[in-house]
Amino acid sequence: MARPAPAAERALKIIDLLVTHRGEQFTISDLARRTGMSLGSAHAVLAVLEERGYLGRHPVRRTYGLGPALVSAGMAAIEQHPAIRVATEQIGGLAAELDADVVVTAATPVDIVFVAVGGRGSRYGPGFREGERVPLVPPLGLVFMAWAHPDEVEDWLARAPVGLDRDRVEAALATVRDRGYALGQVAAMGRTLAAPRTAPGGAGPADAGAREVLMETISLHDGYDLPIVEPGGEYELGMASAPVFDADGRVIVAVTASGFSPALTGREVTEIGARVRACATVVTKRTRGRLPG
Repeated sequence: MARPAPAAERALKIIDLLVTHRGEQFTISDLARRTGMSLGSAHAVLAVLEERGYLGRHPVRRTYGLGPALVSAGMAAIEQHPAIRVATEQIGGLAAELDADVVVTAATPVDIVFVAVGGRGSRYGPGFREGERVPLVPPLGLVFMAWAHPDEVEDWLARAPVGLDRDRVEAALATVRDRGYALGQVAAMGRTLAAPRTAPGGAGPADAGAREVLMETISLHDGYDLPIVEPGGEYELGMASAPVFDADGRVIVAVTASGFSPALTGREVTEIGARVRACATVVTKRTRGRLPG
């Protein structure tokens, strides 16, 4: 495992905070407080980021915001990840069709990042911001792990909260592969997403205390997924998530819908899952991805 680089971590915390609160600017005191840095550390990091154009400082208010160098970085990243661009174009229509919140997420080795949010926001939805993160720990991330390499899956399972039923999670992975999408129950989703998703102020990955709270919350959710959906049954659907595949058949991003009306029938739940999967399939095909055989 690579050794930590404190200066790099501090810089990324600041950038993550400003990405999550796009359109806002913060003083050095605000940034230090929200990221847990000392004023001295924040000043040193901000000086470098401003000098290189990754942040800009207002000449009168002395507040910091995202700088022009990040525009170039973002454009270059979009060129390298066309699935994110195409998925972002698609989710607005899906959100309107389902009357739900729809997001595009991507997985890092340790986190799930919300990279785009579509729709005007469902009154039942948890409410996400671009740049927010949740830890990639079981049962979160089923849609990313269902087609992953066995070594990746094993690493993911090893990060599971104490007490989580491993057999239940492995069965859920098989169900996701069979359906082509993941389903989550609203009670478990609501409790999980009510826990801290980011560090105080939304500064990127959750700090140690926030992660502990979220991990404890997740460990209670044996009923996170929906293994069986009976057509005539009644369900509180928390989310439906489907994978977008790249040319190598890897899950590169996911399209996830949430914020559904309560008391859906099994037929409605299945239809929602199929619509989300269809949207993700369109993105896969338009970006020359390869669907699993």
